[in-house]
Order: sequence, then structure tokens, then C-alpha cells
Amino acid sequence: MFIRLLVVLMLVAGLAGCGSMLTVNSEPSADVGELHLGRTYCTQLPRIYSGVAYNFCALYGDPGGAYQRDPSLSAPPADSQGIYWPLIDGVLSAATDTLALPYTIFRQQRDGSIELTHGN
Repeated sequence: MFIRLLVVLMLVAGLAGCGSMLTVNSEPSADVGELHLGRTYCTQLPRIYSGVAYNFCALYGDPGGAYQRDPSLSAPPADSQGIYWPLIDGVLSAATDTLALPYTIFRQQRDGSIELTHGN
């Protein structure tokens, strides 16, 4: 009984930071800063499997920015989550997106994809 409760609590804690939780019930447009996507090149997220797409957008960006192009600049501080976060979160997001598939299909048909904006 205790093990089952522990597993459920771990799953709930894992889903709290899941890309699906950030995108499934999103407005027609969202700021990349609010979604914690930083310097992504993505311009929109499909609502169907949006959590998985969110993780691909987290990987598709300019992680070093000017630091990669100018050798005179020192490197930015290392990210504590590293590149493994989108890969691990992608597995949780795929499971969550599969469960939410009927809802996300309806929202994709009604509202279309989520437009990503780069706010000030």
C-alpha cells in the first residue's frame, strides 16, 4: 500500500513540471518566456501531442547564443537541468498526451495550433 502511494506521489510530482501540463489547456497564443522555452526557434505548437512538441522546441534553440559565435566572450553558466530534462520529460509527456488525445484533437480542430510569441 505504501509503495503504491509513493509511486502515485512521484508521478504527480513528475507531471507538475511536464510539458503537457504547460500546453494542453493553453490559450491560442503563448509567450515563450511563460512556457520556459527560452531562445527556441519554434513559432507554434500543435495541440495534439503538445507536450512532446514542447520538448522538441526546448531542444531546438540557440543554447549558447552569442557565446557560440564570439570566442572572446566567456561561456554562460551551465544549466542545472541540462539536455536530459527534455528527454526525460518527453516520456512523461508522451504518456500524458496519449491520455489527453480526445481533448487535444477537439481543441486542435476548434482552435488550431498554439502560436508562440516572443514578448518583451
